[in-house]
Amino acid sequence: MSGIARRAVVVTASILSLALIPACGLLGNNSATTTESSHAIRDQCDRTLTFFENDLGIADLTIEYGSIEPEDKIGRGATCTLIKASLVGVGETRLRAMLPNESEPALIKGDPNYIAQTGYDEKVWLNKAGGSVRIVTTVDGWQGTLDYNSDQINNVGEEPKFEVSDHQIRVASEFLIELTKSLTS
Repeated sequence: MSGIARRAVVVTASILSLALIPACGLLGNNSATTTESSHAIRDQCDRTLTFFENDLGIADLTIEYGSIEPEDKIGRGATCTLIKASLVGVGETRLRAMLPNESEPALIKGDPNYIAQTGYDEKVWLNKAGGSVRIVTTVDGWQGTLDYNSDQINNVGEEPKFEVSDHQIRVASEFLIELTKSLTS
């Protein structure tokens, strides 16, 4: 075998060896794959609706599935939107599998409106501005988001006017952590 052919074999073997290192797991968890949830979107929406009605006290809500089938699987992510009368966006939850290289949710990076919260079993960030509340958590490689908009809720003419309390934010954060944990495992 000539010198050029020998070098080509060595180079090819080296490239093949480098390609096999991640496949064998020798580089740690950097090659981890994103997991999927086998729970139905209906599970997420039913729990979200029950929480908004029972814990937040917002009546007459319905689930807006749009073109999504309730029995579809959450898979790598799903959104559940609640409407009141004809107002879209009164509240919603979103679940999304984080990418292996994400250390925190992309939506909070560089946004000073998201304030890290303390006193929870998981990481929680809060963005409370202009009549809306957005809570974000991360649990075991998943991002959960819960939004509710008191301005939209109050547009329906409900008396007394819906106000967002610190207690409701705490309860909503705990709910979001539990929802994310239970539907993504």
